[in-house]
Amino acid sequence: MTLPDKEILRTYIWEFFLFARLKAFVSLFLLILLGLSEGIGLLMLIPFLHLAGVADTGASTSGSLSFIADLFRAIHLPMTLPVALCIYVGIISFHAILSRWQMVINAGINHGFTRFLRNRLYDSLTHADWLFITRNRSADMTHVLTSELQRVGYGTHHFLLFISNGVISAVHIGIALMLSVPMTGIALACAMIMLSLLRPQNRKSYRIGMAIHRTMQGLYTAVTEHLGGIKAAKSYNAEQRHIQDFHSVNRGIETLFIRFAKVMGDTQMFYNIGSVVAISIFFYSAVGIFRIPLTHLLLLIFIFARLLPKFSLLQQSYLHLVNMLPAFTAATDMLDRCRLEKENSSALCTDPIRLEKGIAFHRVSFRYDKKVNSYALYEVDITFPARCMTAIVGPSGAGKSTLADLIMGLLIPVAGRILIDDIPLTPQRIYRWRQSVAYVPQETFLFHDTIRANLLWVKPDANEEELWEVLRISAADGFVSEMAFGLDTVIGDRGIRLSGGEKQRLALARGLLRKPDLLLLDEATSALDAENERRIQESIWKLYGKLTIVIIAHRLSTIRKADSIVVLDGGRVVETGTWCELAAHSNSKFQSLIKGGDLQKSLGGITDGI
Repeated sequence: MTLPDKEILRTYIWEFFLFARLKAFVSLFLLILLGLSEGIGLLMLIPFLHLAGVADTGASTSGSLSFIADLFRAIHLPMTLPVALCIYVGIISFHAILSRWQMVINAGINHGFTRFLRNRLYDSLTHADWLFITRNRSADMTHVLTSELQRVGYGTHHFLLFISNGVISAVHIGIALMLSVPMTGIALACAMIMLSLLRPQNRKSYRIGMAIHRTMQGLYTAVTEHLGGIKAAKSYNAEQRHIQDFHSVNRGIETLFIRFAKVMGDTQMFYNIGSVVAISIFFYSAVGIFRIPLTHLLLLIFIFARLLPKFSLLQQSYLHLVNMLPAFTAATDMLDRCRLEKENSSALCTDPIRLEKGIAFHRVSFRYDKKVNSYALYEVDITFPARCMTAIVGPSGAGKSTLADLIMGLLIPVAGRILIDDIPLTPQRIYRWRQSVAYVPQETFLFHDTIRANLLWVKPDANEEELWEVLRISAADGFVSEMAFGLDTVIGDRGIRLSGGEKQRLALARGLLRKPDLLLLDEATSALDAENERRIQESIWKLYGKLTIVIIAHRLSTIRKADSIVVLDGGRVVETGTWCELAAHSNSKFQSLIKGGDLQKSLGGITDGI
């Protein structure tokens, strides 16, 4: 691994222990107890061998056996085979209980750490600036929140295994040093040589992890875009192209995981062969050179037969860890970007701003890319009087939806000021202001849930009477009451079981449920037939004078009765006035829109003006 990658590893370990805190120390303490209990269990093999008549006489009174014999005498127990076996069973049972406890704690730490990272990223993403969200693909964000953080959890599992095997290995080495320092040195030297030879595998694992990150990102993009546009794909008979793209990305993922399996297999194969060679060298040295007593020799062979696989597990856990690091990097990078683009606002506040006078734009300019000298809106001066209806019209790309986002406080002007009742709409007031706004977009957003749940999303404490009241106002009460389960009818993914007009009426009802001061309609009647549009218009006119209404529209019928019509073109306000005032000028932009039919067609969209 290169130096920057080591920095990533250090960052990961720091984040982990910062989260785990006391739990990490408890787990480490249990690991030490596990190591000691396993070590004591290994030492108990010496009296077994002696009592079984395997140990020679010289070894029977020296070293570890003398120590264990003294210990038996101190606790007034005869060193007989049944007693030794009972003590061994007790030690192993204690070890098993500790192992189970430590496993549960580690599982809690692992899943808790994954949950912590996912919650932290989701919170930061949710509070990020709207402009930042629009610049990033939803598939990329979904990929990091799900697949990549799941990989981090898997890597954390192996990190915990790495620590566990490390502690147990340290205990084994300690016992081996008690039995024979030279032989332990030989075994450790063999292990270090194998670890050094396998260092290139670490770099391979990291590179494969990077490739998996990119390929999985492509998979999420393919799935999201296909499912989002599956209706269009079917209408154009383009399913096969989607299938081919998906199969190609999926095949790439399969190839990468097979490559990683080969790296793991090569590592394990090398360790298996290396372990046999090491044990052979160890056995020859012990018998032919150092003349180690048979009791200690058998115990050392047993210890190193268990220790060398531990080193193999250490290496494999480390490979999984470095393979995970690109996923952790992706999560931390996105977290850093979200924090950098965090909305500069105070804590969430549920106390809305009550609109009394109106909304005023003073020389407001906005551009989406600060590096490009191209403005979506430039030096706009508009006033939206309170409890009046204002319409915004203009050709596609004029800046209508950008203006709507500025009104809601989703975007911040690069120049100029927005005033709410003569008070600047500062970042500290944005949350309060949004509590007063109901936005009904052209592209309706509905959950795969019941009609009731979709309505209660904006006001969880609304009662049955309030729900039916807003349904009546939005002309949605008829089709809802005719459904078999009424308000408890599940409407499918994004409301797929409803018609376009039904979805928009439901969205209007949801907006009205929060009793807003400002109702912002972005082509909210575009999908309605003439009768339903007439009913909604009548409902909106019933609201006239009770709240401020801003309509982004193309249909003539939608804006005829507006108190004021604002005409946008090229990001600038070119005309304002009533219908009669604007229609009286034969060479006006408004007249050209009418003659060109732009106000009679449902053009534009949520990206209008960008």
